[in-house]
Amino acid sequence: MEAQRERRLFVQYPVVFLGNQGVGAGRLVNLSMSGGAIESGTVVQRGTVLTLRVHPPYLPQPIAVDQAEVTWTAGDDFGVRFLSLGTRDEARLSQLIAGLQQEAHVTEAA
Repeated sequence: MEAQRERRLFVQYPVVFLGNQGVGAGRLVNLSMSGGAIESGTVVQRGTVLTLRVHPPYLPQPIAVDQAEVTWTAGDDFGVRFLSLGTRDEARLSQLIAGLQQEAHVTEAA
């Protein structure tokens, strides 16, 4: 039985990634604590492990994901599952998601 997925939040954040196929860039288009989806012209293979730097525009430093596995690909899009984040970056990601969820609830209530 497949585990229930976390709710993904719509975002538009620049992202840079590094894997065994080199460096690429794109846009993170949805996000949860466990992963996200990226739009990029860079071809990646399912199963590849990447290092990500996510750049939310209002944070002074990017959020670093030390290891993210590519779980699916479709055209210029691919999904990643976060495997490893440092404690500091995991806390920053959690705060970012909490803020996005708060904004979503305020928007839905309006």
